[in-house]
Amino acid sequence: MRTTLSAFIILCALACVAQAQTRRPPYGLPAGARVIEEQPFDLGGSKKRALVLWMVRPTRWPRDSEESYTCPEETRGSFYRGPARVSLVDAGTRRVINTLKIVQEYSQGEDEFDLPFRIKAGGPYHVERITEGREGRPTIMWLRDYNGDGRTHEFALFDALACMGLETALFGYSERQDGVIQYPFHVESGDGVKKSKEVRHWMDYVFAREPDAPGRWKYEIDYRGRGGALDRHEIRYNPSLERFEGSVVYYVGP
Repeated sequence: MRTTLSAFIILCALACVAQAQTRRPPYGLPAGARVIEEQPFDLGGSKKRALVLWMVRPTRWPRDSEESYTCPEETRGSFYRGPARVSLVDAGTRRVINTLKIVQEYSQGEDEFDLPFRIKAGGPYHVERITEGREGRPTIMWLRDYNGDGRTHEFALFDALACMGLETALFGYSERQDGVIQYPFHVESGDGVKKSKEVRHWMDYVFAREPDAPGRWKYEIDYRGRGGALDRHEIRYNPSLERFEGSVVYYVGP
């Protein structure tokens, strides 16, 4: 009887260990990592890479599907909240090459971001095979050629805090660095008289709009009805420095 009981305990322990091993995050990601999405791409030859979007112990925030969307929900829907990361991995050796945090500039360093797991089609995030206005699972890392270099190695993130204003950011693969990077914006901003230079990592609306030419945007956002200004953006990609450059002019008037 004791032998049978001991064998049963050993089998249970082995089963628990095996279950824990199967739950271990891939690519050597830390304990508590939850992979949200993975997008592999082939660079030719034996060089294989993948972008992995993951979070650290995120909390799940489902929305009431019967309620109408608020403006912030246009980029959130039902979402995960927590520390968010994007990693470039070697898909052959299954090792992480580098990892970036995903944070908002207004967050004052708070390590937290919202990523939708279910959202309505027709908004900023791509939802395949779903009728516009109905909910489905988004492809957050919808790889496209945003910078105009001819390669579909970038994806955009979107963050709406109100009914006007849509913050956008761009992440992607840098062949030069063999790493994932967040593309910065080096812009000159001001009212046309007083100007200042700044570096941003999020820019209003840019990646939610079609470019005027590959890697180039020219557009206006009118905040005057809300006590703001008419913002005139001119943005272009600088491939030699792997960054976006341009100007934002704030026009206050009728």
